[in-house]
Amino acid sequence: MKNIRGIFRFFLFIILILFYITRYMIGSFFRGRDLKRGLRERHKFAKAITRAIGVELEVKGQPSDQPALYVGNHRAYYDPGAVSINLIYSVVVAKAEIRNWPLIGYATDFIGIIFVDRANPDSRQATRMAMANALKEGFSVLIYPEGTTGDRPTVLDFLPGTFATAVKMKTPIIPIAIEYKDPEDAWISVSESFVAHYIKCFNKKKTYVKVRYGTPLFHEDVPTFKQMAEDWINENLREMQAEFGGVAWPSTVDERAKVTGR
Repeated sequence: MKNIRGIFRFFLFIILILFYITRYMIGSFFRGRDLKRGLRERHKFAKAITRAIGVELEVKGQPSDQPALYVGNHRAYYDPGAVSINLIYSVVVAKAEIRNWPLIGYATDFIGIIFVDRANPDSRQATRMAMANALKEGFSVLIYPEGTTGDRPTVLDFLPGTFATAVKMKTPIIPIAIEYKDPEDAWISVSESFVAHYIKCFNKKKTYVKVRYGTPLFHEDVPTFKQMAEDWINENLREMQAEFGGVAWPSTVDERAKVTGR
């Protein structure tokens, strides 16, 4: 079987996520639910799965030692895992449909996920309030303002809501750039299921990923603020692509762009 390594690693993923869910639930039975403990379990899972699926992760820069708002480009479902290894006490803003994913959706109940339905103004408002509350409670917040995964050499145009919220809260933003050596590691989820892509992606012996943390950014003008974050991430994406020896990005518009118009 040509995909035997990928299939084996998929079952490892299932076993590991079940193990950490079970361990958290047993702990909750005796000590009650606790978000910090859930985030520590997520951190341990991220480290374990990174080794199990053959990811070679290089990280430059450091997260802040204070609660902060982080924005990053979004390539694939491994992105939060790559960040969770260094950014432990952070909640993640994610699309509402992830809540319905088998097993993964269940795990999100205790690993600090803020769900947003971008088509629903009430949901967007509730998300902004949840972000503010998380920061006040001492947690960092990680959000992907592209609103979807992308397989372009630079970021898709960031949605401005995160930056407007940061200005209102007078909170700086720390940019994160994440890049993969193989452009096919990016999952645009239009024509390929999660399972099929996972098996194909991690069938390789090694998957090479780079992550860079920036320094805090702030500007009271939302368009300028947004552009500052985009420019920093794009510059670092290009540098990481060059370090990988060049990344062969698709030269044509992909199916996701045809479907989403982005």
